[in-house]
Order: sequence, then structure tokens, then C-alpha cells
Amino acid sequence: SQQTGRLVLVGVEPDYPATGFGYIQKGDLLDDQLFVFNVHSFQEKPDHKTAEKYVRTGNYLWNCSYFIGSLNTFKSAMQKYAPDQLHNFEALASATADTYESIYLDFETISIDYALIEKVEDLLVVPASFDWMDLGSFGDVAKAVGGDEIGNHTNGLVEIDSVQNSLIHNEEDKPVAVIGLDNVVVINTKHGLLVSRKDLSQQVGDIAKKIQANQT
Repeated sequence: SQQTGRLVLVGVEPDYPATGFGYIQKGDLLDDQLFVFNVHSFQEKPDHKTAEKYVRTGNYLWNCSYFIGSLNTFKSAMQKYAPDQLHNFEALASATADTYESIYLDFETISIDYALIEKVEDLLVVPASFDWMDLGSFGDVAKAVGGDEIGNHTNGLVEIDSVQNSLIHNEEDKPVAVIGLDNVVVINTKHGLLVSRKDLSQQVGDIAKKIQANQT
């Protein structure tokens, strides 16, 4: 925060034992008016039994990678913990319209969580006061867009028969037909075709990395 010169995370109170998110363990209560806690630790994506324990204790928040701080606070943290990212920031800040894209694409692909946030020793966290849904998961996308009376949401040239609880999205001119399936996601684009169980759709990122590795 601007007052303390510390970076503040926004964590989401878990409403079910999610295994697809990392967790933030709350430490001591720093401010009982603003409900601000010290960060005790980060926990990687847990198995279901561990996630149930996290939810039961009430001491853990979903880590949604929301960070708050002044520009000077971020620059100071990068200077101490992630000098490569500070160098990248300064390179972008001095880039021209012609060079910005090429400079940016030259950077190493790395999450700010790993590059900076998990190295900082004096982080704060506040529980979110808003509802949150991870639209990086097709299962949650399906919840957000809703469906018909048997839970189906379709888009594009799609024909279905005896299908329920499914999300089917087609961006191509050729029709997609799905028959006799339940709890599936089918996404068809010019870049490729995804077929997945809806409750496993958070694994899309992992399979996409494998595809990318095989193409290079």
C-alpha cells in the first residue's frame, strides 16, 4: 500500500475445495479496520483432501494473482528481488511505437508470481469483497454463460443429440456434431480442436504447452 510501501495481494475466500488454484495462507492481522493480513505462505495447487482442509480452517484464500501497489513500490520490489523484470520495465518505458512490440516479444515468458511476488518477504493480503470466477476454466465459463434447461450452451454451427451439461463452441464454417455425451467441452477454432471433460478443463494450459513444445 502507499502508506506502508508494501505490495498488497487480493485473495478470494474459497467457497469450495478447488484444486485448480494456488492458495495464500493468511498470517497475523495487521489492520482490523481494513481487514489486512500479513502473508504467511503460498501454497501450490493442492489435492482435494488438502483443499478441503484449507477451506475448513478459514485461513486460506485463493491466489488469483491480483496485486496492488504504487509504481514506486513495484519498482523498489523489482530492484531488490527481480532486477531482470525492472530492466524489462525500463526498456518498455523508453521504447518507441516502432520498437515496443519487438522489445516486448524478446522478454522471457514468466509469470509475475514466480518472477517477483513469491520472492517478496513482506507481502500483505486482503480478502476480496466481491464475487469471483476463474474464466480461464471452461467449466466456469459454462457457469457464467448459462445454458438451456439441460445445461447445454452452444455457439456457431453446432448440432447436438442426447447431450447435456456441455459447452460447445464452433468458430469454423464446417458444422460440429456431438452425440450422446455429458459433461464435455468442445471448442473448435482455426488454431485447433479441444475436446475435454468439463470438470478437467483447467488442464487446457498444460496440454497447450505440450502442443507448443512439439511444434517448435
